[in-house]
Parts: sequence; structure tokens; C-alpha cells
Amino acid sequence: MSQATRGNPRRDVLRLTAIAVAMLATVPWVFETSRAAGTTAAERAKDPIVPPSPTRLADGRPNWTGFWAPVGGMLEINIGLGGIPAKADAPPGSDHLRRSPFSKYSTLKSPYKEKLDKFTADSAAGKDADPVALCFPPGMPRMMVMVYGMELLQTPGQITITSEWQAESRRIWLNQSKHPPAEELDPTYAGHSIGHWEGDTLVVDTVGIREDVPVNYTGLPHSAALHIVERFTSKTPGLLVDDLTIDDPDAFVAPWQEQEIYRYRPDLHLQEFECLENNRNVGPQGEAQFPK
Repeated sequence: MSQATRGNPRRDVLRLTAIAVAMLATVPWVFETSRAAGTTAAERAKDPIVPPSPTRLADGRPNWTGFWAPVGGMLEINIGLGGIPAKADAPPGSDHLRRSPFSKYSTLKSPYKEKLDKFTADSAAGKDADPVALCFPPGMPRMMVMVYGMELLQTPGQITITSEWQAESRRIWLNQSKHPPAEELDPTYAGHSIGHWEGDTLVVDTVGIREDVPVNYTGLPHSAALHIVERFTSKTPGLLVDDLTIDDPDAFVAPWQEQEIYRYRPDLHLQEFECLENNRNVGPQGEAQFPK
């Protein structure tokens, strides 16, 4: 399903595992891909946290350019469904990975609750409707799970975040103070993001996300009113925290929060990801299928 530009069997195995994780939403399973046989949480906790160098750019802003991977994620520890640590030996700072990403959401309103019920029923019947299974981008906010990590690039006027998973990119415009008018905004997978700095905190506001992009792998729906505010901080050099507030007054009773944490990994870099190659989960009619 995926192809890297350089040969790396371990990364290939992890890629195949991630595709399965993203698609087998209703199957209770655990797959272990330990980065080192017998490695314990205490041993992993000793790994040094290396900050980007230099720590600040010429304009005085924090330097976050480089490759970042989820703390306690696929590239670090044993995993379970959705990248969740399969055992209790996850390193400090990865408690947020013990649950499925974007699962602590607010109460759904009708008809979105009924949409989720149908998705759940279809999945249980083997008719998985997750578009990621057919190689569509995960979109926002789901892409911020960053199964394999992300490349963050800071340039004048914008910050670009590229997820190795499904090779999806989003651009955060720092030279725009507001979004285009709703009638001029073309909904996309990643939406339209504008950002500004509050001291060393990057505040990002995102709207214009396609309605057919589920919030998570269990098919959580949303409306065209979906609005996401992120606050990126790095109080510990080498660790980047993304605090997300997700608001959709048409679909949810109240706003709700999510947190993702990433570690700077100068030893890694973005690799090519090609989902369509050898995708065995596409049926004869173009539907997602999971042969037993």
C-alpha cells in the first residue's frame, strides 16, 4: 500500500500496520511492533529529547522546522488499535494515546447522531465506509494524529505541515488576518487555516473542512460549520504540544478538546507514501472491503 523512496523494512512494516489500523475500526486486535525487543518504558524514557537547532529563527520565533513524531506513537513503542499503546509500559507524556484519537467528543445532535449510528452499523456488517480505506486523505482534524509523523516547515508568511500518512499537507497562513467569505471558501480536506503568534504560542484557526471527511476513524460526522482552534506550544524544547478545541454548533452540543504531542526527530525525515499501490481493500465496485 505504500512505497518509501529508500529501502527500510521496519518502516514498511509500520506503514502496512498503520493502514490496517486506520481501516479496521471495529476489530478488537493488538499488533506489536516494538522498536527494540525487550525495551521498557523506563529505558525509552532515557532517550534524550533533542530540540531543533537553532532554537529560534532570525525573527525571534521558535524554530520548529523539521520532522516530528507522536510521543508514544508508532515510531516509538508497542501499539494497539489506532496507535494506542497496547501495554501499560508507555513512556511519560503518552497517556493521551491510551484512547482512540478524537473519541472524547461532545454529544451529537440529530441528524448527525443517526449518521454515526449508521456508520457504526455498516462497519459491524463489514461495510466499512471510512474513506481513508479507499486512500482518501484523513483531513482535519484527523490528520493531526500523524501516524508516521510530520514535517513542519516555517517560511515567511506561512507554515506548512505535511503528514507522511497519506502524504497530506496543510498550510497555515500567517499573512492573513481572516478567512475568505463563506461564499468564496472552497471546502477542502485540510480546510483553510490562518495563524498568529501570541508570544511563543502559535494560534491556528481552521474552517472550510469538507463535510464528507469524518472527524475520526469511527465515522464521527460534522457539519459545514466545523471550526477548529489550535494552540501549538513547546514549553519543553524538543516537544511540541497541539491543544485543539473543536466546535460545531450544528453537529455537537458543546465544543470539546483534544491534545496531540510530538517529539522532534532529527534522525528521521519525510518519506514517500503511496496508498493506492497494492491496496487490497478496494472491492470490484470500488467499495471498501476487508476479505477474511
